[in-house]
Amino acid sequence: MLVFLVGAFAQVGRTQDCPVSTTVRVLDKQGLPVVNLTADQLRAEIDGTPAKIRSISPENNQRIILLLDVSSSMKSVWGPSLAGAKQLMEGAGENFEIVLFRDRIRGHARGRFQSEHLLEQLSPDALQPGGTALYDSLIEIANSLKTPHAAIVVVSDGGENASTHSSGATVPLLIRASSPSVFALILDYDREHAHSRGYFKKIPTDTGGLVEYPPSSSKVPEAMAKLMTTVQNPLVVTLQPSRPVTKMAKLKLEAISPNGKPQHDIRLLHAAEVAGCDVPPAGLR
Repeated sequence: MLVFLVGAFAQVGRTQDCPVSTTVRVLDKQGLPVVNLTADQLRAEIDGTPAKIRSISPENNQRIILLLDVSSSMKSVWGPSLAGAKQLMEGAGENFEIVLFRDRIRGHARGRFQSEHLLEQLSPDALQPGGTALYDSLIEIANSLKTPHAAIVVVSDGGENASTHSSGATVPLLIRASSPSVFALILDYDREHAHSRGYFKKIPTDTGGLVEYPPSSSKVPEAMAKLMTTVQNPLVVTLQPSRPVTKMAKLKLEAISPNGKPQHDIRLLHAAEVAGCDVPPAGLR
């Protein structure tokens, strides 16, 4: 009986080893990245219960995916859209790929050489009618990713009329799949009423990303540069929750000063939830 009890306690101990990693981007009050944050400058809760900060480190091999809208509604902003896509590609390095979408995913290029070739082949003739399935395309990409901590950068007018999923349903599916951070350059400045802003903003916010809305074509390079600076400075924070995470759980992170009070001049971009342990403990597999 004693042997059994010792084994049981050992098993319980192992099931508590549940590291949870998430991508965080830290911005100062000017919106510039903070890359030297340390573990003692963060406080975390998972589902309202304190979680220990095990480590914080730069993500040096981030995968960046450009999701480029080629639906017919993009014709009036195609020039700035293509310029923004090339600007992102030029600053992203080799771990980069492009996905084209409208009613579904319509093209894919991986790596700098293939991505350059794909963009060179694009013209306004590529913009065809048939609906815009932005949410479904995001979910398909997230499901295809084999590594965590990727960034998806959407370049679109924000239109959506063909997905089978809603905005609210998209976020948890992204987090469960691979938890990419979603960023967006939304080119809707030629519309009298920019309808896309309210319903699309939730996805970048809840996945730890950011959205930029340049007010004119001349402001697109500035907006993309700001977006790129944030995209390219991710930190990976690994947490130790007080008990294993077995389902979607709310995540709260805040920067704190040495006296333990929140630092309101520092902004943290992170996923609103976590889906589970990095590697499920033996007793939960």
